[in-house]
Amino acid sequence: MLRVLDSINHPGKGRDSEDRIGCDPDRAVAWVIDGATDVCAARLFPDAPSDAYWFADQADALLRDRADGSVSDRVSGLIAGLRAAVERETAGPVSAIPPGDMPSAALTLLQWERAVGTLNFGGFADCTALIRRPGHTVVTTPKQIRDHDEQAQARRLLSDGGDIDATLRRQRATMNRPDGYWVLSVHPEAMAGLDTHAMAAEPGARVLLCTDGFYRLVDMYALFDDAGLVETAEREGLAALIVRLRAVEADAADDIRFGRFKTSDDAAAILLELG
Repeated sequence: MLRVLDSINHPGKGRDSEDRIGCDPDRAVAWVIDGATDVCAARLFPDAPSDAYWFADQADALLRDRADGSVSDRVSGLIAGLRAAVERETAGPVSAIPPGDMPSAALTLLQWERAVGTLNFGGFADCTALIRRPGHTVVTTPKQIRDHDEQAQARRLLSDGGDIDATLRRQRATMNRPDGYWVLSVHPEAMAGLDTHAMAAEPGARVLLCTDGFYRLVDMYALFDDAGLVETAEREGLAALIVRLRAVEADAADDIRFGRFKTSDDAAAILLELG
C-alpha cells in the first residue's frame, strides 16, 4: 500500500489550479497531472473555469475509477476515456477540434508492486518523480528530452512582444506526432511515446511527485537540488515550500530573467511512503 504523508495543490496567482494529484492507497497507485494552460482560439468547455481545468479534472476522475491493470493499461484506458469524455462534452468527434486547440496534460503515474519490490512509473513530460530509498541518495526518474528550451523560448517571445498564444498553438498542433512531442491527450498514438521506468524499492522508501510549477524550486530558481527538495519537504512540509516558491514569484518584472510565461504557475505535489 501507499501512505500519503503530505500533499498540496496551490493555484498560481488569480487562477483556479489546473493541476491534480491523487492516490489510491490500497491499490498502491498515485499520480500527478498538469493541464496545459489554454491557448485555444475558442473554448471547448466554456462552463469550466478553463479547458485545462476541465481536462485535468476528467483525467483525475478516470484514474480514480480505474480498478486494476499495469501502468500502460491504465494510461491506455485513460486516453480512451478522455477521448470519449471530450466527444461527449463537445457533441462531436475529436477530429473536428483544430489540432492546436486540443486539450492536453502532463502526467506521471506511479504503481508500487510490493510483492516484487518494484516501483513502476509511466507518463508524459513535464512532471517529476523523486525517490529516496532507505540508505540511498535521492534519485529522479529519467525525463523525456524536449527538442527546444522552453525558458529560452519564453525569454525570446516576452522580449520581442511575440504572439505567445499563436506560437504555442502551432506547437500544440504537433502533439502526439513523430515530428512533434508526446503528451496526454485523446490520441491512442500517444502510447508510442509513453515514458515508462521501473526501479527497485522497498517499504519505507519515499516518493515526491510534483508538477513543473512546484519543481521550479529546483530547475528554474535553484533554491534546492533534488535531495534538498525531498529533505525539506519531509522536515518542513510542502506548504512551507510553497511559501518559498511564491516569494520568488512576487514580481512579474522577473519573467524575462527567469524565462517564464506565467509569473506564478500552479504548483502541486504529493509526498508518499511505501508500505
